[in-house]
Amino acid sequence: MRYKLNNEISFLYNLVFKIIFIGSFGFLIYSILIQELPAIIFCVLFSSWAFFLNRKFKKFKTIEFDEENIYFDNEMINFKDIESIQNGVIILKDEGKDVEFWYSPISSKELNLLKSKVEKLG
Repeated sequence: MRYKLNNEISFLYNLVFKIIFIGSFGFLIYSILIQELPAIIFCVLFSSWAFFLNRKFKKFKTIEFDEENIYFDNEMINFKDIESIQNGVIILKDEGKDVEFWYSPISSKELNLLKSKVEKLG
């Protein structure tokens, strides 16, 4: 049986970030047209913050796991290849790389189940 780690709330947060970024970018254009310097500075900083915050999280459409593997869209990771799991980051043993995923406190039950399965098999 596969368990789903991400949920619809991650889609909602992604949508809100995109709306905030587009709105702040539009307000930046408006501020440039009316030549209001404090508004231009604020919009540049706010748009940059929204852009980099949105880019920080690598988003996967589906994140599922079963008894031995985690599935990220088309990628599969075996539990034996995982060193540890924190909130939003899976650290792999051999490759020395981290897999970032969007973490929601609402999905903590599934995350705790995943952590226990990795500790049991890893």
